[in-house]
Amino acid sequence: MEPDPQTCCAQTLPAHWMDLLRSQGGRVTRSRQRVLEAMAQLGRPSTAQEIARSLGRRACNLATVYRSIALFENMGLVRRVELGDGQTRFELAGDDQHTHHHHHLFCKRCGRILKVEGCELSRFEASLARDHGYTEIEHRLEFFGICPRCQSTRTAGSPQHSPGTMVRPDRRRPAQ
Repeated sequence: MEPDPQTCCAQTLPAHWMDLLRSQGGRVTRSRQRVLEAMAQLGRPSTAQEIARSLGRRACNLATVYRSIALFENMGLVRRVELGDGQTRFELAGDDQHTHHHHHLFCKRCGRILKVEGCELSRFEASLARDHGYTEIEHRLEFFGICPRCQSTRTAGSPQHSPGTMVRPDRRRPAQ
């Protein structure tokens, strides 16, 4: 059985992140810790709203989630993920940028996000650096397609989504 693409990216927080937060002048508040833990628990690129919703109203409000994410992004703890649907998502950056480098495969119909390990572009990056004199070259690459579940739904003659319409998993239309 395939792992659920919604949770395949689950991560654990590196133990020294709270020390890193302190060393860069950030306070380790319970709210900030909860935001990081929620991102690890969600295990996929998530919007600030999804993170806040997973925490519940009592843990912290949406403004606190946005402020925490902005701080974490500036510190390199969180990476921004743009999937072309107008929603900004964030994910834990990992302990080491090179070790945790990955891409995403995004279903254009239901919004499922699959983490794609491995990248064949490292030689190309080295070539760009050599040929043009750049250093610290990085890239972001996302893939888009139709997942097997959406393919089978459409093939069965009862498509959940009209072609070209992207529906986030938490906003699916009710079954009829």
